[in-house]
Amino acid sequence: MPRSRPWIVALSALVLLFSLAAGPLLGTARAQDQVELRVWDQFTDEETSATADAIYQAFTEQHPNITIAREAYSTDQGRQTVNTALASGTGPDIVFYDAGPGFAGVLAEAGLIIPLDDMAAEYGWKDRIAPAALQGATINGQLFGLPLQVDLIGVYYNKTLMDQEGLTLPKTTDELKAFCGQAKDKGYIPLAFSDNPGWQAGHQFSMASTNMVGPDAMQQLLYEQQGSWDTPEMVTAIQTYFVDMRDAGCFADDVNALTNDDAAGLFYAGDALMYPTGSWQVHGTAGIDENMPDFEVGMMAFPAIPEGKGSFWVTGVGSAYFISADSQHQEEAAQFLDYLFSPEAAQRWVGEAGFVVPMAVDTAALDVSPLFRSILDVLDSAASGQIKLGANIDVLAPPEFNDMMTNGFQAILAGDKTAEQQAADLEAAWQEGMAAAEATPSS
Repeated sequence: MPRSRPWIVALSALVLLFSLAAGPLLGTARAQDQVELRVWDQFTDEETSATADAIYQAFTEQHPNITIAREAYSTDQGRQTVNTALASGTGPDIVFYDAGPGFAGVLAEAGLIIPLDDMAAEYGWKDRIAPAALQGATINGQLFGLPLQVDLIGVYYNKTLMDQEGLTLPKTTDELKAFCGQAKDKGYIPLAFSDNPGWQAGHQFSMASTNMVGPDAMQQLLYEQQGSWDTPEMVTAIQTYFVDMRDAGCFADDVNALTNDDAAGLFYAGDALMYPTGSWQVHGTAGIDENMPDFEVGMMAFPAIPEGKGSFWVTGVGSAYFISADSQHQEEAAQFLDYLFSPEAAQRWVGEAGFVVPMAVDTAALDVSPLFRSILDVLDSAASGQIKLGANIDVLAPPEFNDMMTNGFQAILAGDKTAEQQAADLEAAWQEGMAAAEATPSS
């Protein structure tokens, strides 16, 4: 906790007197007080990396006894290395990693990261960070991470090209399938959907399933285990996106081979008219704002399925900061996290990195693009209760379920599996994951 000013003044006087008497010994004491925090994060983009560097440096300027050794890695690299590094004791003090049971939950259950509830009470994090965001980093009733980003998932569209070609936004999936035919006839890929390595399908299923059963039912299924993944409604959601849209020519032929970077490239070049993904794709040198200066781009919720409940945006927490159980500097790590979620830092995360943070931030004076402003407006509408948002599934699901989404949806897209089979397998994987979680004692 911050010390009071009178205490600091008194301490400064004592230090001065001691330095006059002790001479070189004080330098030794100071050296021993120096702490290096090793931090791994996912800010590989040049612009967001520069923002992270600046924020980290601002922290060290306020805490001159602490230095930050930062290492950035891609999301896929992190998923391959973080678990092993933390388990072997060669990992960082702090890691910025995917939140939720399916990712950080694995680390928590292995005892590789620490619960933050006591720190949250000490620093007041639960008063500062939105409860819904913290819930995304809560595992078995304990808070393990501080989520930095709130994601909005929907469908980007190239308004410039669509107006040029006389195409209108589809409001239902029937209209979307018709749109796909029209776009193909004009020489475009309708949707730049990719499914390599496979996490992308989870976001598409989140949109389709939410539109089918509604946000309330999805919340009950994800948080309260009320409902099932193998209902006729879920089968329809899977069939509509992964079979009917595939057969209508909405996707590229090699959809299972395309990476997210491939899909982004198709959209940026104007080869594809729509791009279903999340708000993280707006900012930075690899983002829409930077790569499409000559196009007007909008974002819409996934169109309504006729048999469903409507058209809803999907949201979820992205990655969060976690503290290693092996760290010898957990107190300093808590100080670092506290600064990252300070009003000062939050303003920079939004204004410079283009992140949507789960904190109150005055965005009126920020110089942001119309596209990013529209995303902020949607989330503001949700925060004020004007609209309901669906939930992104993968950060809330157990690993078994995420594996089934990855492998099962790729199999459907390849024509090797039916929607009915996938729904049944998803339900079985969910039950397996829930049973495993119940069998694992809380940390």
